[in-house]
Amino acid sequence: MNEDEMKKGNKQFCDSPVGKPISVGNALENLRFVRESKNSAKQYGWVYHCTTASALLSILKNREFWLSNLQLVNDKEEGKRIDVPEYEKSYYVGCFTYDSNIPKEHWLEYGSIKDGVLIAIRQEWFFENAMFMSSCNVKCKEKLFKVFENYNAALQHIILMQNKGYIVNPFYIRNFGFYKVVYDDKLKKDIEGEAFIEMDGMQISGRTLTPSVAGIIKSKQGVCRRNGQESYEKDWTTEKEIRLKIEIQQFDNTLNGYEIHDQLIIKDVYPPKIAVKVTEEAFKNIILRFSPEFQDKDDFLEKVKKLMPKSKIEVLPSDTF
Repeated sequence: MNEDEMKKGNKQFCDSPVGKPISVGNALENLRFVRESKNSAKQYGWVYHCTTASALLSILKNREFWLSNLQLVNDKEEGKRIDVPEYEKSYYVGCFTYDSNIPKEHWLEYGSIKDGVLIAIRQEWFFENAMFMSSCNVKCKEKLFKVFENYNAALQHIILMQNKGYIVNPFYIRNFGFYKVVYDDKLKKDIEGEAFIEMDGMQISGRTLTPSVAGIIKSKQGVCRRNGQESYEKDWTTEKEIRLKIEIQQFDNTLNGYEIHDQLIIKDVYPPKIAVKVTEEAFKNIILRFSPEFQDKDDFLEKVKKLMPKSKIEVLPSDTF
């Protein structure tokens, strides 16, 4: 198809798109897959997060959980599934499990045998917000790194700043939700696909994007690589993971510039972690499970009670191996 035919076809479609056959490739299947994963996660009233004793005290004190960029998780193969460069760093994930009876490997990976704690949480207790964090776990308070709760909030900020004579390209949350991870060694869902519109014997090609499919699929077996630890072969299915996945996008409002007059423009820079707040209701009832060889349970529970004096604390029986 030459350029004139393409322009003619585009004009015809814009003038009257009704009734034109459209093929969207893998987009519909991807969206169904995402919906099924999200609906599957909803069936679990409680999910559980494994961490260390000190990290749990920080969670309770700050009423927040930390999520890591998908490129930095312990399954490095996951990030390679993202086939569109503009979404490479857009996803942040938090690991939870729907089964509180976790195996030894789970304690070793996310907590420890002697200092690990599992805490129960409900999905609806998470606020749909996020704050960027540096590699040193320090919150980014710089206004250029503020994450707005949605597209409209970010757009309103752009308009406000433009009225003041500033050019900005803010970050915003595009997608927020819990998903049940699908374990499959062969399954691959590409974000990008092809679309076709047929008219007058011509096919006009286009592009489909279903970014929400990222971060839901894991292989059954794979190499676990965690910073500072020796890599090893792992059965990922034992994690029985329910994942909080947040997609953060950035307005492209700068013509690829990084400095305009006295204005610093941040572009395509995504910090490694985010902090996500939970509601006041989240810790009225604190349900815990200790690792099999946890030391000084009574002392730790006293710290929790001192930190959360109005909370009711329940301790599940500890695992044995």
